[in-house]
Amino acid sequence: MTRDAGSSAALWSSFQQRTRSLATRGAISTNSGEITFEDLYAVSDRFAVSLTQAGVREGSVVALALPNSLSFVPAALALMRLSCVIGLVSPNYRASELKSITRGVRPHGFLIAAPLGEALDRSIVGDGARAVDLTLVGDELGLVFPSGPASPPSTVSDTGSVSRVHPDAVLLKFTSGSTGIPKGIVWTAANVLAEAQNVVATLELTPDDRLVTAVPIVHSYGFDLGVLPLLLEGSQLVLRDQFVPRRVVADLSSKDTTVFLGVPSMYRLLLQTRMASKPDLSHLRYLLSGTAHLSADFINEFHDRFAVPICQHYGSSETGAATNHVPSEVLTRPGSVGLPMRNVELEIVDEAGRSLPAGKEGEVVVRSGAVSKGYIMGEPEGRAVLQDGAFWTGDLGIIDESGYLTVTGRKDQVINVGGLKVSPYEVAHVLESFPAVREAAVVGVTDTIGGSVVYAAVSLDSPATEQEILTYCRQHLADYKIPRRIDVMTELPRGPSGKIQLRAADIVL
Repeated sequence: MTRDAGSSAALWSSFQQRTRSLATRGAISTNSGEITFEDLYAVSDRFAVSLTQAGVREGSVVALALPNSLSFVPAALALMRLSCVIGLVSPNYRASELKSITRGVRPHGFLIAAPLGEALDRSIVGDGARAVDLTLVGDELGLVFPSGPASPPSTVSDTGSVSRVHPDAVLLKFTSGSTGIPKGIVWTAANVLAEAQNVVATLELTPDDRLVTAVPIVHSYGFDLGVLPLLLEGSQLVLRDQFVPRRVVADLSSKDTTVFLGVPSMYRLLLQTRMASKPDLSHLRYLLSGTAHLSADFINEFHDRFAVPICQHYGSSETGAATNHVPSEVLTRPGSVGLPMRNVELEIVDEAGRSLPAGKEGEVVVRSGAVSKGYIMGEPEGRAVLQDGAFWTGDLGIIDESGYLTVTGRKDQVINVGGLKVSPYEVAHVLESFPAVREAAVVGVTDTIGGSVVYAAVSLDSPATEQEILTYCRQHLADYKIPRRIDVMTELPRGPSGKIQLRAADIVL
């Protein structure tokens, strides 16, 4: 088997050398059990044999579509052991997204949790699907093959070949697209190692750290900040398959827990949860929040109740971790997403790509060794956003004199109302400052005469009418920024990663 430095087998070797020696120390803990580092690699070795017997070969592209479970990391390591290309595919993807991945990448197979087998059979590969039953650390798994030949492809020249994806690919990150067609982002072994090193060095993680998360580790945020520190540094990973506020509070109250990976909706639920007494969370080094922005007001409110700061985290599947807030500085800049991660460079540029000084708003550009080499599907139209180790994010932001980044919006989401520019971030912030509003999402939509107007959707913590919210907006926003309509929803629409997905194309005024 090839062991060149650019293969996923090289990642296996690197991770094994660094963390297998931790032996009987706990590696992963879930509701259903635990596994040590020694067993993690032993189980992965055995599972690699099972995958080979099921037809998986060196260079095969295998979609890892597993929930948070004891099997996830051993399965990923087994695929690295076989020098496969791992596709991180959410098991919560819709049929249209799964079919797009099947057509666009032609993976050898989908490694899934057995209870999902029948649903995935029909949605991704049709009636001709075939599955091989596998078991790993007590979890029943299935390897589902796309319909086609009578037997699974056995060589890299067949479907699921690394060469037809990208010659240096070891990891494919899929992110849910607004059109239903996911973006497929290529990462090399060098990208993976750079990201692991950046995260570990910035957060100063060690084998004594215990990371807790209910964020799906099949998504970039959970994988990069949860799985990679486990494999590179030996930080213990505690996985929850769903977010249950009281159980997570118990996890966080444990003196062994040092880091929590969360998203805004989780922190909102924690703030709403009634507790007999305030938990002591003073031992936590990081409460991280990623995938979406939390307002400064919320950061301060959470700190007032729990006496710990939420550190906003900024990154993407294309860049990996880009910035992270510093706990001691959060309250002085609660709206910021922090400083660049170790070995990451940030720049703010104007429309012509010229660098802007501190305090000026422009597009955020990220450079690091973790920046993706390109797309295999769903590449954004227009200009090339990935060039020479840099990613033009499309986000608007400001870097202050001390290097702290504040994200102010998206270039492609600025709403042009009769020639006047409206930031959805600003409108959403005002909406979320209304006492009854839990979350808000804002987009520009086309009205009946072809112009753009502001539309908003909100979810509530307490009863309120659209008119009451609009009256509040009139007190805090210029007339042209006030939403034409506000829809009150039980929950805002979300994609598989938990990000709010409000599509203008779906809205009829």
